[in-house]
Amino acid sequence: MPYLHKVLSDYTFLREHQHIITLNEEKKCPFLCKNKLCRLVLHHGDDILSETCTMFPREYHHFATHTEASLMPGCPAVLDLWQMQPQLLFPKISEIVTLSPEEQILFQVRDHILQIVQCPDYSPELSLLESFYILSELPTTALSGILLADYFSTETQTQLSAAITNMAFSTEDMLYECNELLQDLAVNYQKEGLYEEFLTPLLDLAGNISTNSYPADLSQKWKLFRAHWDKHAPLLRAFLSNEIFADLLLPDNDLNGMLIHLQWIGMEYAAIRYSIFLSWLLSGEHTLTYNDIRDAIVILTRMTGYDDDDIYEYLENSFESLYWEWGYFAMILADV
Repeated sequence: MPYLHKVLSDYTFLREHQHIITLNEEKKCPFLCKNKLCRLVLHHGDDILSETCTMFPREYHHFATHTEASLMPGCPAVLDLWQMQPQLLFPKISEIVTLSPEEQILFQVRDHILQIVQCPDYSPELSLLESFYILSELPTTALSGILLADYFSTETQTQLSAAITNMAFSTEDMLYECNELLQDLAVNYQKEGLYEEFLTPLLDLAGNISTNSYPADLSQKWKLFRAHWDKHAPLLRAFLSNEIFADLLLPDNDLNGMLIHLQWIGMEYAAIRYSIFLSWLLSGEHTLTYNDIRDAIVILTRMTGYDDDDIYEYLENSFESLYWEWGYFAMILADV
């Protein structure tokens, strides 16, 4: 297919001293073929690709002692790999890299949380709730390896998971708050006309729910939905474990920074789960397929793929406090 412009720069615009490719009327890359291959690569080879296209879906974090690489769930092919092999393996940095005592503690915390999230005996929701509770209770000073081991001991985790499991959560409160969260996350993308095919029907339904115009009992619908949702737990654990390894601990972060990132991961998961619930309602409550899960994860993780500064700004502008109480985290992730 011939190019509409003679020069490649005609397809870009300048933002913050960087050239950005202008999307076409369908909000897609203008160089994408119908078979989803890149015309630039086909005509000119890999060397012509932008930095973003060259890196995606790889993600790198450069620490003082080492560099970590992971895959981004915003790429459908990554989800396909996890669907085929959901038990992901990650290196224990605290055991293979020489770290300062402070760094050692941070990487050990991530190792412990990763172990909880990957535990097949826990639902993905329970693993997040337990992890957030422990992380929010850790002292930010004088935290030793011995004390850390006690917080994450089998006995502590058993007692905590039993206590959380026995709590009574409100399905109505969870659904209402997640409905508000999804609308808030999507508002700017809706204004820009991005992800319209996915977002428009969901936001129309979310609007009806906000105004109590949806005729059915959502709590009863949710119980039926959960029977379908729970069948995809292995893929959801793979997704969450990758998010924990890739985004829980960033260079120059501390325990407070880890807590903020766990909030963000939890909110991301809650929005994904709720968007799939709305899609399920719109579809006539059919059996959830892998494609349903994949499409929602791909789009929602792109929508929530904020830089560190933007995450802090969003949380500060959207919530009363930058640091959430465990009760709020539990409300949006209620395992009901």
